[in-house]
Amino acid sequence: MITSFFKTSKPIHYIIFLIVLICLFVYQRFVIVSFERNLLNTLSEIGHLLILLASFFTLIFIVTKNNLTYNNGFAALYFCFFIGLIPSCLEVNSILVSNLFIVLSLRRIMSLKTKSNIKKKLFDASMWICLAAIFEPWAILFFLVLFSGMVIYSVTQIKNTIVPFCGILAVAILLICYRLLTENSLPSVSEFLPTLSFDNISFNNTIIETKSLQFLAVVLFGIVSLFGKAVFKNRLKTSNMFVIILATLIGITIVFISSNNRISSHYLFAFAPASIILANFSETIIYRWSSDLVIGLLLFTVLIQLGLNIFSLIN
Repeated sequence: MITSFFKTSKPIHYIIFLIVLICLFVYQRFVIVSFERNLLNTLSEIGHLLILLASFFTLIFIVTKNNLTYNNGFAALYFCFFIGLIPSCLEVNSILVSNLFIVLSLRRIMSLKTKSNIKKKLFDASMWICLAAIFEPWAILFFLVLFSGMVIYSVTQIKNTIVPFCGILAVAILLICYRLLTENSLPSVSEFLPTLSFDNISFNNTIIETKSLQFLAVVLFGIVSLFGKAVFKNRLKTSNMFVIILATLIGITIVFISSNNRISSHYLFAFAPASIILANFSETIIYRWSSDLVIGLLLFTVLIQLGLNIFSLIN
Protein backbone atom coordinates (compact mmCIF):
# COMPACT_ATOMS: atom_id res chain seq x y z
CA MET A 1 0.00 0.00 0.00
CA ILE A 2 2.77 2.45 0.92
CA THR A 3 4.72 1.48 -2.20
CA SER A 4 1.67 2.09 -4.38
CA PHE A 5 1.21 5.58 -2.92
CA PHE A 6 4.75 6.68 -3.84
CA LYS A 7 5.19 4.75 -7.10
CA THR A 8 4.23 7.82 -9.15
CA SER A 9 5.76 11.17 -8.24
CA LYS A 10 3.21 13.84 -7.25
CA PRO A 11 3.57 17.38 -5.87
CA ILE A 12 1.83 16.32 -2.64
CA HIS A 13 4.68 13.91 -1.97
CA TYR A 14 7.28 16.67 -1.88
CA ILE A 15 5.08 18.86 0.29
CA ILE A 16 4.95 15.96 2.77
CA PHE A 17 8.71 15.40 2.52
CA LEU A 18 9.44 19.10 3.13
CA ILE A 19 7.19 19.16 6.19
CA VAL A 20 8.84 15.99 7.52
CA LEU A 21 12.37 17.32 7.03
CA ILE A 22 11.55 20.65 8.63
CA CYS A 23 9.91 18.91 11.61
CA LEU A 24 12.88 16.57 12.04
CA PHE A 25 15.31 19.48 11.88
CA VAL A 26 13.37 21.54 14.40
CA TYR A 27 12.93 18.52 16.66
CA GLN A 28 16.64 17.64 16.68
CA ARG A 29 18.13 21.14 16.74
CA PHE A 30 15.62 22.94 18.97
CA VAL A 31 14.19 20.23 21.23
CA ILE A 32 16.89 17.56 21.67
CA VAL A 33 19.90 19.88 21.47
CA SER A 34 19.91 22.84 23.86
CA PHE A 35 19.16 25.98 21.85
CA GLU A 36 19.89 29.50 23.01
CA ARG A 37 17.06 31.66 21.71
CA ASN A 38 18.38 34.82 20.12
CA LEU A 39 18.23 36.40 16.67
CA LEU A 40 21.73 35.36 15.59
CA ASN A 41 21.22 31.69 16.50
CA THR A 42 17.78 31.64 14.90
CA LEU A 43 19.16 33.00 11.62
CA SER A 44 21.98 30.44 11.79
CA GLU A 45 19.50 27.60 12.28
CA ILE A 46 17.38 28.80 9.35
CA GLY A 47 20.52 28.89 7.21
CA HIS A 48 21.45 25.30 8.11
CA LEU A 49 17.87 24.18 7.49
CA LEU A 50 18.12 25.66 4.01
CA ILE A 51 21.38 23.76 3.52
CA LEU A 52 19.61 20.49 4.40
CA LEU A 53 16.75 21.29 2.02
CA ALA A 54 19.26 22.19 -0.71
CA SER A 55 20.85 18.74 -0.30
CA PHE A 56 17.40 17.17 -0.55
CA PHE A 57 16.46 18.99 -3.76
CA THR A 58 19.88 18.31 -5.28
CA LEU A 59 19.28 14.61 -4.65
CA ILE A 60 15.95 14.86 -6.46
CA PHE A 61 17.66 16.68 -9.34
CA ILE A 62 20.33 13.97 -9.62
CA VAL A 63 17.71 11.22 -9.71
CA THR A 64 15.50 13.00 -12.24
CA LYS A 65 18.21 14.35 -14.54
CA ASN A 66 20.07 11.04 -14.79
CA ASN A 67 16.98 8.79 -14.92
CA LEU A 68 18.23 6.82 -11.94
CA THR A 69 14.67 5.83 -11.10
CA TYR A 70 11.34 6.01 -12.83
CA ASN A 71 8.97 8.88 -12.08
CA ASN A 72 8.44 8.13 -8.40
CA GLY A 73 9.15 9.55 -4.95
CA PHE A 74 11.03 6.59 -3.48
CA ALA A 75 14.47 8.27 -3.30
CA ALA A 76 13.06 11.27 -1.44
CA LEU A 77 11.05 8.96 0.81
CA TYR A 78 14.07 6.90 1.85
CA PHE A 79 16.15 10.04 2.40
CA CYS A 80 13.53 11.29 4.88
CA PHE A 81 13.39 7.86 6.54
CA PHE A 82 17.16 7.78 7.02
CA ILE A 83 17.15 11.27 8.53
CA GLY A 84 14.35 10.19 10.88
CA LEU A 85 16.18 6.97 11.73
CA ILE A 86 19.38 8.79 12.77
CA PRO A 87 18.31 12.41 13.41
CA SER A 88 21.54 13.10 15.30
CA CYS A 89 23.15 13.40 11.85
CA LEU A 90 21.71 16.93 11.78
CA GLU A 91 23.59 18.18 14.83
CA VAL A 92 26.98 19.13 13.34
CA ASN A 93 26.90 22.25 11.16
CA SER A 94 30.14 21.53 9.33
CA ILE A 95 28.90 18.11 8.21
CA LEU A 96 25.63 19.57 6.93
CA VAL A 97 27.63 21.98 4.77
CA SER A 98 30.15 19.34 3.72
CA ASN A 99 27.38 16.92 2.72
CA LEU A 100 25.77 19.55 0.49
CA PHE A 101 29.08 19.99 -1.35
CA ILE A 102 29.43 16.22 -1.74
CA VAL A 103 25.92 15.91 -3.19
CA LEU A 104 26.73 18.75 -5.60
CA SER A 105 29.90 16.91 -6.63
CA LEU A 106 27.88 13.72 -7.25
CA ARG A 107 25.61 15.73 -9.54
CA ARG A 108 28.62 16.64 -11.70
CA ILE A 109 30.15 13.16 -11.56
CA MET A 110 26.91 11.49 -12.66
CA SER A 111 26.61 13.89 -15.60
CA LEU A 112 29.97 12.69 -17.02
CA LYS A 113 28.09 9.94 -18.86
CA THR A 114 26.85 12.49 -21.43
CA LYS A 115 30.48 13.05 -22.57
CA SER A 116 29.82 16.79 -22.92
CA ASN A 117 31.70 19.60 -21.13
CA ILE A 118 33.83 16.95 -19.46
CA LYS A 119 36.59 19.30 -18.30
CA LYS A 120 34.13 21.72 -16.73
CA LYS A 121 32.34 18.91 -14.90
CA LEU A 122 35.60 17.42 -13.61
CA PHE A 123 36.77 20.83 -12.45
CA ASP A 124 33.48 21.54 -10.68
CA ALA A 125 33.34 18.11 -9.03
CA SER A 126 36.90 18.38 -7.69
CA MET A 127 36.22 21.89 -6.36
CA TRP A 128 33.06 20.73 -4.56
CA ILE A 129 34.92 17.83 -2.94
CA CYS A 130 37.75 20.14 -1.85
CA LEU A 131 35.26 22.56 -0.32
CA ALA A 132 33.59 19.63 1.46
CA ALA A 133 36.99 18.52 2.81
CA ILE A 134 37.57 21.98 4.30
CA PHE A 135 34.54 21.45 6.54
CA GLU A 136 35.04 17.70 7.07
CA PRO A 137 38.50 16.34 6.16
CA TRP A 138 37.30 12.75 5.62
CA ALA A 139 35.16 13.98 2.70
CA ILE A 140 38.40 13.87 0.70
CA LEU A 141 37.70 10.13 0.22
CA PHE A 142 35.02 11.06 -2.31
CA PHE A 143 37.82 11.76 -4.77
CA LEU A 144 37.72 7.97 -5.18
CA VAL A 145 34.20 8.37 -6.56
CA LEU A 146 35.37 11.08 -8.96
CA PHE A 147 38.30 9.07 -10.35
CA SER A 148 36.23 5.88 -10.46
CA GLY A 149 33.54 7.79 -12.35
CA MET A 150 36.17 8.89 -14.87
CA VAL A 151 37.08 5.24 -15.45
CA ILE A 152 33.48 4.02 -15.56
CA TYR A 153 32.41 6.71 -18.02
CA SER A 154 35.63 6.32 -20.08
CA VAL A 155 36.89 9.89 -19.75
CA THR A 156 40.37 9.06 -18.48
CA GLN A 157 42.36 10.79 -21.20
CA ILE A 158 45.51 12.49 -19.88
CA LYS A 159 44.15 15.98 -20.51
CA ASN A 160 41.05 15.12 -18.46
CA THR A 161 43.02 13.50 -15.64
CA ILE A 162 44.87 16.76 -15.01
CA VAL A 163 41.67 18.79 -14.60
CA PRO A 164 40.72 17.59 -11.06
CA PHE A 165 44.14 18.66 -9.80
CA CYS A 166 43.49 22.10 -11.29
CA GLY A 167 40.30 22.21 -9.23
CA ILE A 168 42.27 21.32 -6.11
CA LEU A 169 44.80 24.06 -6.91
CA ALA A 170 42.02 26.62 -7.44
CA VAL A 171 40.50 25.92 -4.02
CA ALA A 172 43.95 26.00 -2.41
CA ILE A 173 44.67 29.43 -3.92
CA LEU A 174 41.30 30.78 -2.76
CA LEU A 175 41.88 29.41 0.73
CA ILE A 176 45.35 30.95 0.93
CA CYS A 177 44.00 34.33 -0.17
CA TYR A 178 41.20 34.12 2.40
CA ARG A 179 43.59 33.29 5.22
CA LEU A 180 45.99 36.07 4.25
CA LEU A 181 43.16 38.60 4.21
CA THR A 182 41.47 37.50 7.43
CA GLU A 183 44.33 36.15 9.58
CA ASN A 184 47.45 37.35 7.78
CA SER A 185 48.86 33.83 7.88
CA LEU A 186 49.17 30.86 5.56
CA PRO A 187 46.95 27.81 6.19
CA SER A 188 48.60 24.58 7.24
CA VAL A 189 47.98 21.57 5.01
CA SER A 190 47.76 19.28 8.04
CA GLU A 191 44.62 20.97 9.40
CA PHE A 192 42.67 19.96 6.28
CA LEU A 193 43.89 16.37 6.14
CA PRO A 194 42.03 13.61 8.01
CA THR A 195 43.84 11.93 10.86
CA LEU A 196 43.53 8.19 11.22
CA SER A 197 43.85 6.61 14.62
CA PHE A 198 43.31 2.95 15.40
CA ASP A 199 41.25 4.13 18.36
CA ASN A 200 38.71 5.51 15.89
CA ILE A 201 38.21 2.24 14.04
CA SER A 202 36.00 0.50 16.53
CA PHE A 203 32.45 -0.75 16.90
CA ASN A 204 31.57 1.67 19.64
CA ASN A 205 28.11 2.11 21.12
CA THR A 206 27.00 4.52 18.41
CA ILE A 207 27.74 2.09 15.60
CA ILE A 208 26.07 -0.90 17.22
CA GLU A 209 22.86 0.94 18.11
CA THR A 210 19.75 -0.70 16.65
CA LYS A 211 18.99 2.24 14.37
CA SER A 212 22.51 2.20 12.92
CA LEU A 213 22.42 -1.54 12.38
CA GLN A 214 19.02 -1.23 10.72
CA PHE A 215 20.34 1.38 8.31
CA LEU A 216 23.38 -0.73 7.46
CA ALA A 217 21.22 -3.85 7.01
CA VAL A 218 18.76 -2.06 4.72
CA VAL A 219 21.57 -0.62 2.60
CA LEU A 220 23.28 -4.02 2.33
CA PHE A 221 19.97 -5.58 1.33
CA GLY A 222 19.48 -2.89 -1.33
CA ILE A 223 22.99 -3.36 -2.75
CA VAL A 224 22.61 -7.15 -2.94
CA SER A 225 19.22 -6.74 -4.64
CA LEU A 226 20.72 -4.22 -7.05
CA PHE A 227 23.56 -6.52 -8.04
CA GLY A 228 21.12 -9.39 -8.51
CA LYS A 229 19.05 -7.41 -11.00
CA ALA A 230 22.12 -6.07 -12.78
CA VAL A 231 23.71 -9.49 -13.21
CA PHE A 232 20.71 -11.67 -13.92
CA LYS A 233 18.32 -9.31 -15.67
CA ASN A 234 20.67 -6.64 -17.03
CA ARG A 235 17.91 -4.15 -16.34
CA LEU A 236 19.85 -1.47 -14.46
CA LYS A 237 22.13 1.25 -15.72
CA THR A 238 25.08 -0.49 -14.12
CA SER A 239 27.60 2.28 -14.73
CA ASN A 240 25.46 4.79 -12.82
CA MET A 241 24.72 2.31 -10.06
CA PHE A 242 28.37 1.42 -9.53
CA VAL A 243 29.09 5.11 -8.90
CA ILE A 244 26.17 5.36 -6.48
CA ILE A 245 27.17 2.16 -4.65
CA LEU A 246 30.76 3.37 -4.30
CA ALA A 247 29.57 6.72 -2.92
CA THR A 248 27.39 4.88 -0.39
CA LEU A 249 30.24 2.61 0.72
CA ILE A 250 32.59 5.56 1.13
CA GLY A 251 29.97 7.39 3.19
CA ILE A 252 29.64 4.35 5.46
CA THR A 253 33.44 3.98 5.64
CA ILE A 254 33.72 7.54 6.94
CA VAL A 255 31.39 6.57 9.79
CA PHE A 256 33.79 3.84 10.93
CA ILE A 257 37.02 5.81 10.67
CA SER A 258 35.83 9.22 11.86
CA SER A 259 36.24 10.57 15.37
CA ASN A 260 33.91 8.88 17.83
CA ASN A 261 32.30 12.01 19.25
CA ARG A 262 30.74 12.91 15.88
CA ILE A 263 30.19 9.48 14.43
CA SER A 264 26.37 9.63 14.10
CA SER A 265 26.59 12.84 12.08
CA HIS A 266 28.81 11.19 9.48
CA TYR A 267 25.98 8.86 8.45
CA LEU A 268 24.62 11.86 6.54
CA PHE A 269 27.26 11.31 3.82
CA ALA A 270 25.73 7.93 2.97
CA PHE A 271 22.06 8.92 3.03
CA ALA A 272 21.69 10.48 -0.45
CA PRO A 273 23.33 7.68 -2.49
CA ALA A 274 21.76 5.00 -0.27
CA SER A 275 18.34 6.52 -0.96
CA ILE A 276 18.87 5.99 -4.69
CA ILE A 277 19.84 2.35 -4.12
CA LEU A 278 16.73 1.64 -2.06
CA ALA A 279 14.56 3.54 -4.54
CA ASN A 280 15.69 1.16 -7.29
CA PHE A 281 14.84 -1.76 -5.04
CA SER A 282 11.30 -0.51 -4.35
CA GLU A 283 10.46 0.26 -7.96
CA THR A 284 11.75 -2.99 -9.46
CA ILE A 285 10.91 -5.60 -6.85
CA ILE A 286 8.45 -8.20 -8.18
CA TYR A 287 6.82 -8.85 -4.85
CA ARG A 288 5.37 -5.51 -3.76
CA TRP A 289 5.02 -6.71 -0.18
CA SER A 290 8.83 -6.82 0.14
CA SER A 291 9.05 -3.09 -0.49
CA ASP A 292 6.11 -2.46 1.85
CA LEU A 293 7.88 -4.50 4.52
CA VAL A 294 11.13 -2.51 4.28
CA ILE A 295 9.30 0.83 4.24
CA GLY A 296 7.01 -0.30 7.06
CA LEU A 297 9.92 -1.37 9.25
CA LEU A 298 11.69 1.93 8.71
CA LEU A 299 8.51 3.89 9.43
CA PHE A 300 7.80 1.84 12.54
CA THR A 301 11.33 2.32 13.87
CA VAL A 302 11.29 6.07 13.23
CA LEU A 303 7.89 6.58 14.89
CA ILE A 304 8.76 4.43 17.92
CA GLN A 305 12.09 6.19 18.36
CA LEU A 306 10.58 9.67 18.09
CA GLY A 307 7.71 8.70 20.37
CA LEU A 308 10.02 7.37 23.07
CA ASN A 309 12.22 10.46 22.87
CA ILE A 310 9.25 12.81 23.18
CA PHE A 311 7.86 10.74 26.07
CA SER A 312 11.20 10.93 27.92
CA LEU A 313 11.31 14.70 27.42
CA ILE A 314 7.80 15.13 28.80
CA ASN A 315 8.67 13.12 31.88
